[in-house]
Amino acid sequence: MEKRVRTRVAPSPTGDPHVGTAYIALFNIGFSASHGGDFILRIEDTDRTRYTEGSEQMIFDSLKWLGLDYSEGPDVGGAYGPYRQSERFDLYGKYAKELVEKGGAYYCFCDHERLENLRERQKAMGKAPGYDGHCRSLSQEEIDAKIAAGVPYVIRLKMPYEGETVIHDRLRGDVVFENSKIDDQVLLKADGYPTYHLANIVDDHLMGITHVIRAEEWIPSTPKHIQLYKAFGWEAPEFIHMPLLRNDDRTKISKRKNPVSLIWYREEGYLKEGLINFLGLMGYSYGDNQEIFSLEDFKKNFNIDKVSLGGPVFDLVKLGWVNNQQMKLKDLDELTRLTIPFFVKEGYLTDENVSEKEFESLKKIVEIEREGAKTLKELAKNSKFFFADEFSLPELAEDMDKKERKGIERLLGSLEDEAGKKSIKALIGKLENWNGNEFTAEEAKDLLHSLLDEIEGGPGKVFMPLRAVLTGQPKGADLYNILYVIGKERALKRIKNTVAKYNIVL
Repeated sequence: MEKRVRTRVAPSPTGDPHVGTAYIALFNIGFSASHGGDFILRIEDTDRTRYTEGSEQMIFDSLKWLGLDYSEGPDVGGAYGPYRQSERFDLYGKYAKELVEKGGAYYCFCDHERLENLRERQKAMGKAPGYDGHCRSLSQEEIDAKIAAGVPYVIRLKMPYEGETVIHDRLRGDVVFENSKIDDQVLLKADGYPTYHLANIVDDHLMGITHVIRAEEWIPSTPKHIQLYKAFGWEAPEFIHMPLLRNDDRTKISKRKNPVSLIWYREEGYLKEGLINFLGLMGYSYGDNQEIFSLEDFKKNFNIDKVSLGGPVFDLVKLGWVNNQQMKLKDLDELTRLTIPFFVKEGYLTDENVSEKEFESLKKIVEIEREGAKTLKELAKNSKFFFADEFSLPELAEDMDKKERKGIERLLGSLEDEAGKKSIKALIGKLENWNGNEFTAEEAKDLLHSLLDEIEGGPGKVFMPLRAVLTGQPKGADLYNILYVIGKERALKRIKNTVAKYNIVL
């Protein structure tokens, strides 16, 4: 009977949750879902020196925000728990000593000074650093005497000195390592804590993990893991090593060159759908040149064999494009609710509690601005023209670039031009005669275009002065959208305030 597929992701709570964790979790979920299996979350928190308070909860929150749901984990329980390594502490010592008894590991009593001297000698001789097996040949009497005397020890894996270890990788084929070049890895430290290698293998075995899908940086460690499985007499899972996420210069993604915190992406206003979609494109071909898809689509169509081994570049420009596409697909009411906190942060709203009337107005803004915005934060930032009824015209400054200076000069000059003044006066008249306060977008567009029939000079001469008195800026949202959102009364207020403030004689 074929085993039920079980995959896992096992982050360490050592800071903000990493975007690489979401990337690996996504492909584990895709694989398990495509085989009707299980995906679990395990927290690997045995490295207490790097443990960060609150990090574990941030991992839970980030995976749930992204919709990367796990059927078992520290916060949801399951039949194979506990799912925190710190709560499985006694298991690792038990299995390490069992491995010694089986002849697959041994006690090592070498102190720090000896190991340092060994490294220095190896360095001087141009050799790769590694343990020299000094304690492998100790007799049982010597071992018992040292333990009885309280001499500190670690337990090391007894790697074969000869032969090869072969990784049968699903994506890479057979990857071969010479055993003689792999040193005897510490499994249990002197303080009783396991190293990653021991805890990882014990937990994967006891939790029934059938496929280990992880980043390619773990390939050099995999021969040790395979030898551990052999030493225990356990069946090893299938290993699948994913390509690393890369910076533009092809180096491994790092916070020095790219934001790597999942919290950063959420706070910047990326949609969960956008980030998941983007990560699903990393080294993977969805098919039919399709680049925009949902998490559910990804899971339904997933095929691990479509993963490409070329290092995928984590390109924020591409992420912005993908996120914009997902913003356009998002239900408008939901997108508006998601944008409200960003309107608050920009100072456009006092709090997130808005009336039904305000919500409808915000929906108009979101529908307009989502067309060109890459994030919710950018959408909110670009919406300032819809909120500020009182503003000052920009002033020229010496340090302005040529393009910015030219735009402001055109804006200010349009208010002194006779055609510009006629345009403002004509708009005031049309607004005052408008029946009611609201416009449809088409009505606002028709109203503005009617000015072109009345005033000579073309769109630049007619619309630039209107932009000045309605927004105070030389560029931004289309004027008809401004009118559509703010309505007649606010538009008149803006125009009359600006005309009075700057003594514009119409």
